[in-house]
Amino acid sequence: MDSAFSTTIIIPQFNSPELTVQAIASLRRHDPTPWPVLIADNGSQPASLRALHDLAAENIEILSLPQAGLTSAWNAAAVRCTSRTLIFLNNDTKSVGSWVAALLHPLIAGNMVLAGVESRIEAELSAPAEVLAGWCLAVDREAFESVGRFDEAMGLYFSDTDLQLRLKARYPEQIGVAVPDLPVSHAGHRTTVLLPERRSLWSRDRERFRARWVR
Repeated sequence: MDSAFSTTIIIPQFNSPELTVQAIASLRRHDPTPWPVLIADNGSQPASLRALHDLAAENIEILSLPQAGLTSAWNAAAVRCTSRTLIFLNNDTKSVGSWVAALLHPLIAGNMVLAGVESRIEAELSAPAEVLAGWCLAVDREAFESVGRFDEAMGLYFSDTDLQLRLKARYPEQIGVAVPDLPVSHAGHRTTVLLPERRSLWSRDRERFRARWVR
């Protein structure tokens, strides 16, 4: 997705157009800058895609993909972008104020390659560590490419944490800042809860994550 803007907001979705519409509508309502938005649709049913096309507006593009998992959709969308930074934003989010510029500030200033809106503790590591919540992450595109993007072996869960750990290994002093009090919220797993196989997917991805990071 070509753009004169410094960033592209990537929003994945699967058969949940109402959430995607809410996420984008609230973003546009509260932010005067028409940030480019790339919706990565992960193999939705035709009715869901039709609902998304009602979003047609300035700087909104829909990328229709075969169903291959959330992580694959993130990567496919990122490949289309030429902007300096990428924001990966879940579709079950809601903006209540302008927040994009503040999230990007640590990256644009040149002293960070990754920023988020809140921190959490990853308990699956041998020594539990603080990482950024994966539902809203801003990343320097060059750094993202340098570590090989998201690992699609983890199709749904843990791929955001895995990316953070690989970035931290490569850029130990330039990763992990949480920008506090940004006016955007996350409903929490509103899309994955609908997947009948989510428990087996979580177990599979957890096993692959632990095989790499737990010694």
